[in-house]
Amino acid sequence: MGEKRVTVWDGVPGFEFIPEVDLRDFHSWFLDGTHSVPPWTHLFGWFWVNHCPHGTKAVCDVMLSIPTCKGWEMRYKNGGSYNAFHIVRDKAEIAEREKKFRVAIRPYLENFDGFWSDGKKKLLGMYQKLKELDVEHATTLELFHHHHDLIETYARMWEIHHEGLFSSHAAYLMFAELCQEKFGLSDQDPAFQNMLRGFPNKVYQMDKDMWQFGQLALKMKLGDTFRDNEPEALLVKLQREARGKEWLEKFMDYMNTDEVGGWRMRRANDFTEPYWLEDPATPIGVVRNYIIHGAGYALEATQNELAKQREEAIAAFLNRVPPVERELYRGLIDLSGKISAFSEEHDLYCELMVQALMRRGYLAMGRRMADKGTIDLPEDIFFLSPDEIDRVILVPESYDMRWFTRRRRADWEGWLTEQKAPIITNRDSFEEAVEKDLLASKDAIAIKVIVGEQPRPKPGMNADLWGLTGCAGEAEGIARVAIKYEDLRNVEPGEILVCANTNPAWSPVFGIVSAIVTDSGGTLCHAAIIAREHNVPTVLNTQTATRTIKTGQRIRVDATNGAVFILDK
Repeated sequence: MGEKRVTVWDGVPGFEFIPEVDLRDFHSWFLDGTHSVPPWTHLFGWFWVNHCPHGTKAVCDVMLSIPTCKGWEMRYKNGGSYNAFHIVRDKAEIAEREKKFRVAIRPYLENFDGFWSDGKKKLLGMYQKLKELDVEHATTLELFHHHHDLIETYARMWEIHHEGLFSSHAAYLMFAELCQEKFGLSDQDPAFQNMLRGFPNKVYQMDKDMWQFGQLALKMKLGDTFRDNEPEALLVKLQREARGKEWLEKFMDYMNTDEVGGWRMRRANDFTEPYWLEDPATPIGVVRNYIIHGAGYALEATQNELAKQREEAIAAFLNRVPPVERELYRGLIDLSGKISAFSEEHDLYCELMVQALMRRGYLAMGRRMADKGTIDLPEDIFFLSPDEIDRVILVPESYDMRWFTRRRRADWEGWLTEQKAPIITNRDSFEEAVEKDLLASKDAIAIKVIVGEQPRPKPGMNADLWGLTGCAGEAEGIARVAIKYEDLRNVEPGEILVCANTNPAWSPVFGIVSAIVTDSGGTLCHAAIIAREHNVPTVLNTQTATRTIKTGQRIRVDATNGAVFILDK
């Protein structure tokens, strides 16, 4: 009696960071700067930190038996996701798991494309069920069940997502380690990277579709209309004139009939921004940019050249491999190469599509709640937990949740301006934490995508920033700092993009910038993979680029050495 009560869990019950417990159990928690910058809302945070690690454990422990890692744990702290790993440390257990892994990985080595084709069919089937509900005219009971359908679909999505990710990335890490150990070849070396690029995928096809709609607009004499109006005004303008209506009808037919079409989020990792069908001005803005920049669709030609270089690089490498080992290395190269296309496509068919349908469903529930005074705005539902939604959705007029949502929204808005610690640990040093609690997992996604290896400065170069080589090469130009999607409208051809991270919605900008510098990510993050496909020099994981570099400064990027120089100080 009389003891002070402390709120342990609030907006993300069960998954909020508790130092006294979480540091005891895992020692080190690493910020996922690739996905949770900008910070997440509470509802999205609950979905991600609950179900993403579920997918990792299902795949790492049950399906593939990854030898040194049984999956991840995640915690939500101030809108950020902090990750820890279920590391297998017993040598006998590792050996036993290695036997199981060699058997489990074989089907993916033999037919990864078949797995992913089947995975896409399953995902599209689940999404079709979600689309069939008319959320605006559904009963509250139907919305209750839709809420639980969204939860189930999201969990299943992560199983399919991580099945493809861990199988291909495990092969990559094995291949990279063998190359380093036996040939002294790092995965940041162009000779290594050249073996794994030049692959088409659905995102690139959609980018080309946007370019072709730009060509159609020019053919229909709509070029000036597109050039002279910002996307929102452009959409209105097109609806008011005959040729514009004709073009828009064709465009919206594509948005509604393509298997992905308009069901893709503008931001990959939250519900706060619209999806394409909800806000057609977003994809129309992509078309407009293609028209303004006046360039042809160069990616196909670039990829054709990269594909030629890929086969030459593979042949040159295999000539260094003893004949008895070539079949193994060729299998690892082929499966590692799947990462290029899968990285883009899984973002599209997994996160971007399901989260578009989740935004649609939860905004419909949010409108019911706002109409009844349960919350202030429909978007405030993003500051409720699923259990709270369960409690109020059937009779929303009986509840006032504003005392939750107003406080949580204020917290989230404050987090938008915070700089998050890259690690929370009780180890004696950052280096010890990385060695014992990250690298020991040998988890390719953690090491090569989310957290990234630590940059190694090279003495004598006197660079202002150091990072990893995402794509080798050099460039000099004006910096353009972009934090959110809307910032991409200001990017001019030849500028150097400086950002926290990227996702498939950002892919078209890779075709116009001269280089890229990111705060976060490893050599298999989205920015790295897409930069290699566009042959754009890229430096990754600098930690502080967006805070150190200002828009308008002239900088030089030496991506081969992972160095960035600020020329205007």
